[in-house]
Amino acid sequence: MKRTFRISLLAAFTVLTLGACGGEITPTSFPGLTLDGKDAYLASNLHVYKFDSTTGAQAWIFPAAEQNGGQRPGPFAGPPLKFGDAIIVGETLDMSGRTLHRLYALSASNGVELWRFSGGQREYTDGASTDGKLIFAPNGDNTLYALDPSRLEGGEPKVAWKFTAQNKLWVRPQVANGKVFQPSLDHNLYALDAATGQLLWTFSTGASIASHPAIADGVLYFGSFDQHMYAVDAETGAQVWRSPERLGGWIWCDPLLDGDEIFVGDVKGGVYALDRRTGKVLWRSQVGGAIRARPVIVGDKLYVVSSDTYLYSFDRRPVADASGYVPPTRVLENGLVRRLLSTPAPVNGALLVPLFDGDIKVTAVDLESKQKKFEFPLRSATP
Repeated sequence: MKRTFRISLLAAFTVLTLGACGGEITPTSFPGLTLDGKDAYLASNLHVYKFDSTTGAQAWIFPAAEQNGGQRPGPFAGPPLKFGDAIIVGETLDMSGRTLHRLYALSASNGVELWRFSGGQREYTDGASTDGKLIFAPNGDNTLYALDPSRLEGGEPKVAWKFTAQNKLWVRPQVANGKVFQPSLDHNLYALDAATGQLLWTFSTGASIASHPAIADGVLYFGSFDQHMYAVDAETGAQVWRSPERLGGWIWCDPLLDGDEIFVGDVKGGVYALDRRTGKVLWRSQVGGAIRARPVIVGDKLYVVSSDTYLYSFDRRPVADASGYVPPTRVLENGLVRRLLSTPAPVNGALLVPLFDGDIKVTAVDLESKQKKFEFPLRSATP
């Protein structure tokens, strides 16, 4: 019988709130989508998929079939990492009470397992990052594992180094200029030497950080559960600015940089454009559900997905009213049925939108006609 893996966002937020007060924190399984040319790689619930991003035709699925004996891989979460000819994905929380949480390398061509790493003790929630040599895999056991896939021991990559924070690591690090920038639920952003794991500096916001930092011109931009956005010097860890006002809710959304502006959303459905130089809010909007996915720009439009199942659009440079408010526009009037919590990917005038749960994993929305182009898996390919 097919198993399903579903947990409400509300429940996840409730548990997270309790955890922030000193109790246990439990994540949910957010799908992740990565494009490599026409190839799309999706980690969603109990499977990892490769499919054609323009047609929805499935190339492979992992695991390919139910396994006899032992523990079945999955569920999976976070955007798959393309590393050479391999796809790197991690297992996340399983409500059945299993204890294994492994990181897998799969062949990009056929989905066959190449190796696995079993050293992590908890969930992989948001995928991994790389500098082209090492793979940086943040785990819910508070530890960032730097893995060297060129050195396998017993079928597992050697741990080049590891860094342990004071709380869970729920977001993949930013990697730039020989440094790894790892956010943590312990309220800190850590800068580490990519080759050795040496701690270079620590920056604290006073609340959990689950926002993947963006970087430009030597400055890191990220949000915190204290409802502020931050700009931090990547070399020294010095604060450049903190947004002068709090946003409406926790920031669990990866920011999007666009010239002199930053676009971001919060868990109460607020959408914001901020001045990249000062953090000042330029305009704001409001949608009907939580925003976790990074906004996306296609042409002259900004697109935002929400837990209320809707895809919204905004003019890239809108005209706000006297209060600074810009109304959202629904791209599809009837929504996409399922919660939308993962970053979409633009492909040839369409937007591939991952769905949180259900048999439909991705819906391709034609942005010109505002109609569904296809749904993945195609009906004939549904496992």
